[in-house]
Amino acid sequence: MPRLLILLALSVLAVATARAATLDDAARSEGEVVLYSSLNNEQIVTLVDAFKKKYPAIKPSFYRGTSERVLQRVSTEAKAGRFAVDVVTSAGFQVQLMKESGLTQRFVPAEAASFDDGFKDPDGHWVNVHSLLSSMAYNTQLVKPADAPKKYEDLLAPRWKGRIGVNLLDPEWYVSLQRRWGKDKARGFLKALAAQQPAVRDGHNLTAQLLAAGEFHVVTNTYAHIAARIKAQGGPVQYVFDEPVITYVHPMVLAKGAPHPNAGKLLIGFILSVEGQRMLRDQGRIPAHRDVDPQVFSLRNVKLQASDPRQAKEHGPAAEEMRGIFGAR
Repeated sequence: MPRLLILLALSVLAVATARAATLDDAARSEGEVVLYSSLNNEQIVTLVDAFKKKYPAIKPSFYRGTSERVLQRVSTEAKAGRFAVDVVTSAGFQVQLMKESGLTQRFVPAEAASFDDGFKDPDGHWVNVHSLLSSMAYNTQLVKPADAPKKYEDLLAPRWKGRIGVNLLDPEWYVSLQRRWGKDKARGFLKALAAQQPAVRDGHNLTAQLLAAGEFHVVTNTYAHIAARIKAQGGPVQYVFDEPVITYVHPMVLAKGAPHPNAGKLLIGFILSVEGQRMLRDQGRIPAHRDVDPQVFSLRNVKLQASDPRQAKEHGPAAEEMRGIFGAR
């Protein structure tokens, strides 16, 4: 029996190796791969240069833009019958719109096995490349650690009145709270938070910077890595994780009609591999691979709540409702 199991394992390995060799050969014959991405320019260059070094027969090229611009470019090209892109990375909202518009195709790379549920599409169209963790944060010169809020509901205590900063440019946070608590409870929480007379601002970076400057004592929703970066630079800021931590996904997809599909699959596998994820980690991103911890903090024992791109269409109404509740129309 053990011999039979060994033979079976060797057979599976041989098949996997043959498939990999076939993909490599097909990708080399295509000779190039095109990436559209919302990652910053330095991160893209690092990844494509490493990919080219590993696969010198394949020439990578890329377009870099915001998630909105990436979506617009892919959509415009498809409407014109021009299919130029192989791989796309963007925010979950835009990736979901691409999927619903038939601009993506199903591809489940072997590396997807190392990504937790919620961080890959149940239909097999995308896998998360990197994450953004929404967190509270407080000014350590104005708030003692023992007095800091531990849960969102703690912000409703009388002591925080007039001392809170709220980032209104974040409807995904509100949609995620609705998913966690239900719409009625989430709406009630925001109304109670508005009664605390918070300072409302637009932007994750801005609210974190103003927190460090002492404009308010605590913020409800910034990005944890921004707070961690300010802290590492000597700023008086500490992030707070209300678990499960609301986590925004930035997935990667194989484009429908990709002119170099095999090279695209190879690039996706590379970026999602431990090697590719470590490159993103070393440039300050929060990798989605479960075996690659971020530089700024460990997530080994932290529970995450991945946002659901399928709720993307709720972001517009949620944004309007948030601004209405906080009187910022």
